[in-house]
Amino acid sequence: MTVRLGFIGTGSIAVSHLANLLAQPDAEVVALCDLAEERIDAAREAVARKLGAGGRPLDAAGYTDYRAMLRDERLDAAYLCLPPFAHGDPEEAVIAAGVPLLVEKPVALDLAPAARIQARIHECGLLVATGYQLRYAPYADRARELLAGRQIGQAVVTRFGRTPGTPWYHRQDRSGGQLIEMATHQVDLLRALVGEVRTVYAAAATRINHLRQPDYDIFDANAMALTFENGAVGSFVNNFLAQPGLPPSAGQLQIFADGLNLAIAGGLRVVTGDSVTEESDAGDAMARQDAAFVRAVAEGRPDLIRSDYANAVRTLAVTVAAERSARSGRPIEVAQLLAEEVPGL
Repeated sequence: MTVRLGFIGTGSIAVSHLANLLAQPDAEVVALCDLAEERIDAAREAVARKLGAGGRPLDAAGYTDYRAMLRDERLDAAYLCLPPFAHGDPEEAVIAAGVPLLVEKPVALDLAPAARIQARIHECGLLVATGYQLRYAPYADRARELLAGRQIGQAVVTRFGRTPGTPWYHRQDRSGGQLIEMATHQVDLLRALVGEVRTVYAAAATRINHLRQPDYDIFDANAMALTFENGAVGSFVNNFLAQPGLPPSAGQLQIFADGLNLAIAGGLRVVTGDSVTEESDAGDAMARQDAAFVRAVAEGRPDLIRSDYANAVRTLAVTVAAERSARSGRPIEVAQLLAEEVPGL
């Protein structure tokens, strides 16, 4: 079965998905939708550059109204590649059309809109994936295998960088900030490898970037302490303060378990006693995710999806808990937050 796909949103993340899908013979991208026609044209050009002269052309109809696309095209599935503030109505429309979908992360800025979408998905029984591609990385598979049955003591995560140049990114009401929009990938991977987060106690501040950009109101420095349901503890430090350059520790996830230490930073480093092994990151995690989604749609196999919408809401809850803890100065219980704001999850 060839899976006919439509896209809502044609920015940079959509371009990556599109290039992957055009390399799959069982995927056909038939429609692209964006509010600005020039972004659709830019996406076509970017995909052509990625694939090179021998690449498959992106021969898809263009739309500026996703409702028209859903009405006029026969779609087997859709991708929603939208900025955080734009989620909500597009998901509702795709769900109402009964079209399986892949929603890029984060699925919302806060829990209330995500709860409404989750309730609709549960009610319809629709196949929905979310864009947490690190779960598909070969190093994640290997890490899960090595950690199985071991007592985990601690996890330590760092993510440092610069604020993206996207105009809406430095606004809290548009992006949600680094933790909700970007470092959510590492939060999700922590949940996959260590377990569910019990409590979040965070400190955060806007220290430097607002000095040059007065309307910059997201945190540019974050630190949170975590406890997990299995008793492990963790720390996560992230910032947008690396303008002078990235330090060696810019992006690492380390897990200390009984008889085993793991470090993930592009690949996997495994320390057991006197043995140290390093495994490269063979394979593109997003390409694996896209292939799994297409196959899941074609074969009706939700078991191939490693991050459904409910999982994405649980990851969102951890990052929302961190935001609220930093602003209130109090630890937040994640399970209580979910019970109050996403009942039935």
